[in-house]
Amino acid sequence: MKLNLALLVVSFTVLNLQSVENRAVPHHRQRNANQITHFRNIINNTINESLPNDAVSLGKLPNATELILESFSMARCEESFFYRIPHTRYLTFMYGSIPLITFWSMKLESLAVFQTNLSTFEVLPVVNTALKALQISRNRLNTISRNLRYLEGLTSLDLSQNEIEQVDLDVFSKMVHLKKLDLSVNRITSIDSSPDLTLTMLKDLMISHNLLQEFPRFPEAFPKLQTIRLMGNRWTCAWVSQARRDIMDNRIVTFGLDYICSEFRQGGLCCYGDLEGSSTTTEAAILREGPLMVQIQKLAVDLSRFPLDLENDQIVELLTQNSTNGSERTLIGVRHDKVEVFF
Repeated sequence: MKLNLALLVVSFTVLNLQSVENRAVPHHRQRNANQITHFRNIINNTINESLPNDAVSLGKLPNATELILESFSMARCEESFFYRIPHTRYLTFMYGSIPLITFWSMKLESLAVFQTNLSTFEVLPVVNTALKALQISRNRLNTISRNLRYLEGLTSLDLSQNEIEQVDLDVFSKMVHLKKLDLSVNRITSIDSSPDLTLTMLKDLMISHNLLQEFPRFPEAFPKLQTIRLMGNRWTCAWVSQARRDIMDNRIVTFGLDYICSEFRQGGLCCYGDLEGSSTTTEAAILREGPLMVQIQKLAVDLSRFPLDLENDQIVELLTQNSTNGSERTLIGVRHDKVEVFF
């Protein structure tokens, strides 16, 4: 089946080491390049040791609004480091080696830790509403510290491309402003939470390329969810069938597709196990009843009786295909302008 979908494909930015314009730190606003301090190739096993002759001493760091430390190496980065940069608002660690970070800062608004061999990220047990964006990507992080819950001011949390195996959503329960959560490209086998948990402000959720089979609290735990990325997992076909109904009923936009599946494919996702009530992998064969689907199928019937005028105010064209015996037509998707979306 030919698909022509409007998709946002997950991409991983390749940082240009010759320019700070492509820095790892999230962009909350455009900042003056004159306020950025960028150091490279710094070796500092303990925070009190002197830096190499070709590096600027730590004594000059506090005046940097944005600080980028590239290829910075030390055994651990603890709260004493953050005391030394009281005027820094945006901090990025790029490359190098920092296996352990214990975070504490009431001044930082954004922290990015990109490919530093980080395996442990701890947070001092003090409520923090200053930090708005946290990115820990391409590291060796395999667990999410429960003390992360003290970062109550986060609006964006990116833990992609690590080695995380399990997620407890209750860790994020106090992050009442969290809008974006990226857990993609890990080794996650389960996402758990208490029955009454809701992330009330979350709009964008990325859990693609993990080892998930089911996501029990989707979508009720995310009442304002707008977009989700699900591809590249081990979903059961039963869960995918229910998830598709929930996605349509809640008008959630799904980005990304699985193209090659070893067993079945439903709605652009690979799934495993028995298909509900069907022995075919045809996309249209697994449509289920739901408030939105009832409306769409009613439109399909109306369309067959009263064809829409494609030359005037056509907004959405319904896509159908003949059944095997040719006796009826089945709704398989919609087209808007040049975009086709298949169910």
